Amino acid sequence: MNLNRNVVIGINWEQNSTAALMINNQIVGCVSEERFTNIKNDERYPIHAINWLIKEFKVNRKEISGVNYISHSWTPTYSLVRHYTQFSINDYIYEQNKVWYPRLYKKKDVSTIKTFEKKLDLNQYPGKKYWKKYVNYFKKKNDHTSKKDNLSIGKKIRSEIVSNHLKISENKVNFIDHATGHAAYAYFSKKKKLKKTLVLTLDAFGDHINYSAKLFTILKNGKLEIKNIVKGNDFIIGRLYRYITLILGLKPNEHEYKVMGLAPYCNKNYSKKIYKIFQSFQKVNGLNFRYLKKPKDFYFDIKKKLDGSRFDTIASGLQLYTESLIIKWIKNLIKRTRVKNICLAGGVSMNVKANMLISKINKNVNLYVPACPDDASQAMGACFASFFGKNKKIFQNSYLDNIYLGPEAKEWSNSKGINLNKSSYRIIKKNFIKKAAKLISLNKIIARYVNKAEFGARALGNRSILANPSNVEIKNKINEKIKSRDFWMPFAASVPKKYAKKYFHLDNNIESYKYMTCCVNTTNLGKTKLAAAIHPYDKTCRPHIIEKGQNIDYEKLILEFGKISNTYALLNTSFNLHGFPIVNSLNGAINILKKSNLDGLLLNDCLIVKK
Repeated sequence: MNLNRNVVIGINWEQNSTAALMINNQIVGCVSEERFTNIKNDERYPIHAINWLIKEFKVNRKEISGVNYISHSWTPTYSLVRHYTQFSINDYIYEQNKVWYPRLYKKKDVSTIKTFEKKLDLNQYPGKKYWKKYVNYFKKKNDHTSKKDNLSIGKKIRSEIVSNHLKISENKVNFIDHATGHAAYAYFSKKKKLKKTLVLTLDAFGDHINYSAKLFTILKNGKLEIKNIVKGNDFIIGRLYRYITLILGLKPNEHEYKVMGLAPYCNKNYSKKIYKIFQSFQKVNGLNFRYLKKPKDFYFDIKKKLDGSRFDTIASGLQLYTESLIIKWIKNLIKRTRVKNICLAGGVSMNVKANMLISKINKNVNLYVPACPDDASQAMGACFASFFGKNKKIFQNSYLDNIYLGPEAKEWSNSKGINLNKSSYRIIKKNFIKKAAKLISLNKIIARYVNKAEFGARALGNRSILANPSNVEIKNKINEKIKSRDFWMPFAASVPKKYAKKYFHLDNNIESYKYMTCCVNTTNLGKTKLAAAIHPYDKTCRPHIIEKGQNIDYEKLILEFGKISNTYALLNTSFNLHGFPIVNSLNGAINILKKSNLDGLLLNDCLIVKK
């Protein structure tokens, strides 16, 4: 134990609950609960994630100076009814009819917990005895986070649980404003801090702030000055995307990215009617978003307005509307502040097509969108916000050098208890990276499970399924026989920095493309060489550009593949089966190899190939 260490824990507890660990002002680990439970978007208290961080970094409870939860607005409702993991699309529609319609149209205080009493999971930590008293309390009222009288009890629950779990005083538990957490993560995770930076957040709800702009200025004495430029709660896009996703028969809070991926397939001429409907809702007025005619609600009213419209025109119209609002808002902010360095976070910043257009506002715009800027990264945002709140200074190590912050992959040499049929599999230990590259060049599909896991939903090589990006036909094999993925969704490409400009028209510096958070247009060579890893309709790509030394073994694999194929890139998609989180154990990796049509599995010390 080193009591000179300053240890801070950050927690996002709700959709995709996540925990982060900061030691001496540096994030050393961050992982989501879903990786340990194998339940995608697990919304329960992240006890396994916290326990892993404590054990992995040998943290003694006495070293913990603070535990920082993200958000003041919180109730246990969605965790107890397992809203993000156990709800079907029919459950979401039932919720609209039985909970939200009475609340919005009849002004009734309806309890979600009471409505979905049969779905309650009281066995989750800390157990039935603890949860029963709160269930009885929330069954009698509107248990939504928008009700201010629920806030104090939400804080009480979170304080009690983490205090009991970690055996620390409740005085060490803090709560960070949602927008502040996003802003802190967006700014402090960036390595190169410029003198003046606009830090923007765009969200669905948050703590009653769903858009904000702050100006971060590094003063001559090294201190950081933060000025609030604007904030408000009337930004429509996050909420609109959520309910359009449901209207299209997809799962809200999870499948919004599918709506975005669908949008380019529709000719813009056909989506103009839908675009005009959305335009009638809201516009940008200076630095604020203002309603022209606010929908009565975001499901029934909008569903009625879109009745009879094609699914692709809805997706396209929504994307056009999203882009028009965001671009105008940011242009106005740049004009007002004269600052073109921008950091962006919040759920809406997951829209990679809008991010591409922000980068194109003019040639001097420098946009940085950190890895997974949605609510999962708020565990790190809570740490960064707390760190700055106490120090008010820029520290050299207050950034993320990389995002490989999760559990280490186990070697095959330590795989006791895992059996492979020798007649079906071959284990290659000599020159196995070269041989993996050769197999990929022969259109085999190889998964990679090595070193530390990357944080977030976007695989960056260490928990990836990899394939030849030039072979368009390989997409069908991955979609149909491995991932059970929607056919219209594009894949991504991993490319070493040295070759990036051969394949992409880059609008930003390389740091902006490290985490697959911005789209780019492809060159003519890129359209050919990366045919399977770009959007089939608009030919854009969501690249993962690897700086030299950032991931040495992965870069070596791509370079070996390039020597054979003359294509210095790999098609990259996350190593998981459809509906499950990214793999988190050697046993899980082997199981996917056995159950799917993967041709091989690359580990730290060998390559396993199906005969």
